[in-house]
Amino acid sequence: MNTINPKISVIIPVYNTSQYLARCLDSILNQDFEAYEVICVNDGSSDNSLEILREYEKKSSKIKIINQVNSGVAQTRNTALKHASGDYLAFLDSDDFVRENYLSRLYDAAIDNKSDIVICNFYRYYEQINLAKPVFYKFRRGVFNKYDILKGLIPDNLIHSYLWNKLWKREIFENHSTFPNMKFEDLAIMSELIYKADRITVINDALYYYRIRKTSIVRSISLQTQNDYMKAYALIRLFLEKTGEYSRFKRHFFYLSLKVYIVMLAVNFMLFKEQPSLRLLAQNIFSIKSFIKTCREDNFTMTQEDILNYNVLSRMVKVTALNTKTPK
Repeated sequence: MNTINPKISVIIPVYNTSQYLARCLDSILNQDFEAYEVICVNDGSSDNSLEILREYEKKSSKIKIINQVNSGVAQTRNTALKHASGDYLAFLDSDDFVRENYLSRLYDAAIDNKSDIVICNFYRYYEQINLAKPVFYKFRRGVFNKYDILKGLIPDNLIHSYLWNKLWKREIFENHSTFPNMKFEDLAIMSELIYKADRITVINDALYYYRIRKTSIVRSISLQTQNDYMKAYALIRLFLEKTGEYSRFKRHFFYLSLKVYIVMLAVNFMLFKEQPSLRLLAQNIFSIKSFIKTCREDNFTMTQEDILNYNVLSRMVKVTALNTKTPK
C-alpha cells in the first residue's frame, strides 16, 4: 500500500452488492485527497462482489481486502476496525457513493476546528428514477460540544445515527466494546460514541449519496429488524443510565420514545397484514407500550444482556405481560 501513514481509513462492509460496488469504489478512489486507505471486508458474499474487489485491488494499492464468512454488518465493521491505521475513520456502505471532495472537506474541517467528529449533509439517491435530493439538517452549522449534539441526536430528528456522513477520530473507537451484533447497531451506540468527543463540527456540504433501493435492509419490515430497533432504543436508555445523564436528556429521550411508539404502531399494522390476528396485534402493541414505559423509568434496571435477549414483538400469542421493573 503506497499510503504508509494514512490520515483516513475508509471502511466499506461488502455483502452481495456487486451491482453497485464499482460505482462505490470508483467514487472513493477518485477523491481529491491522497492520504487514505480503503478497507473492504467481504462478508461472505454469494455473488461476484469478491471478484470485483480483487479487480480493484489490482488497480489501486490503497485498497485492502479482508474476506470472512458471513457474520453480519456489525461484525464486519468490527473486523475492519482492527485493521484500520488512519488518524480518522470514515464509513461507506458498498451500495452508496460519495462526492470527489468527501474526504478532503471532512478532513479539512476536522483539522481546522480541532474536532473529534465532523458531520456533513447527504443526498438521498433514488435509483429507480436517478434522482438525488439533498437532505439538509435543521441543526445549524458550527462547532459544538457533545451535549449540544446529543440534544439533536437522541430524539433522532435534527441529527441522525448514521456512521457514513461523519468523519471520526480513531480514538473514539478505541477501548470501545465494538458494535453489537444486531441491525440498527449504529443507532444503538451512536450516543455513546458522540459522548466520547470533545469538539464536533457540523458542515452544510452534502457529500454522501445514500442509495434508496427496494432491497435495502433498513427499508425492510421484518420481526427481527423491528425487535432490533427496540433493542437499539433501549441501549440508548442504558447509555444514559450508565453515564448518569438521563436527567439531563430526559425530555429528549421522551421525544425519541414518542417517535419509536409511532413507528412501531405503523410497523405492527403492516405485520398484521402478514399475520392477521387481532389478538397478536393487541398483544404486541401492549408489549411495545410496556417496554417503552420500562425504558422511561427513572430507576431503569435492565442490563445489556437483558436488552439483547428480549424480543418485544412476537409471532406467537402470549398470555404473560412484560414486567415493567426487570424484564427478561
